[in-house]
Amino acid sequence: MISTFSDKFTLKNFKLGYVRLSDGTNIILRVAVIDIKPLQTPSPFGVEFNVITVSGVSVHPSESVLNEVRDKPTVEPNKTPSDGWTLVNVTEKQSAYEEVEYLLNEKYIIRAEVEPLMVVKNTKYKSMQEQPIYIVRSAKKISWKKVE
Repeated sequence: MISTFSDKFTLKNFKLGYVRLSDGTNIILRVAVIDIKPLQTPSPFGVEFNVITVSGVSVHPSESVLNEVRDKPTVEPNKTPSDGWTLVNVTEKQSAYEEVEYLLNEKYIIRAEVEPLMVVKNTKYKSMQEQPIYIVRSAKKISWKKVE
């Protein structure tokens, strides 16, 4: 079963994205295609795909931001604080993407892209790793083209 599944698509290209924040923090973004299911519904685009993705971030806070949360209480694992959130200005950003080749009856290049839109930081709590807590709001973009 696994070999049949993995034969359907192969990784062709990917690029990490990033967000630079006004507080000196840098955040790295990654998106990955987990599964692709062709849909049977007719479409003006020809074929339609349900593309399952996962994305994640890695936060690299500045020294000043680390100092801001040094004496803050630690949030409980798997809990998101309900208070203390503040919007942080995005000074520079670049989307993350992954491209895979998918074989149906024909070959397609399917692209999953995640564009960072806005970021909030919690000013009342720190993570279990003694770091500030950030949440990145992003938009997922899926596109494909037939390989000629």
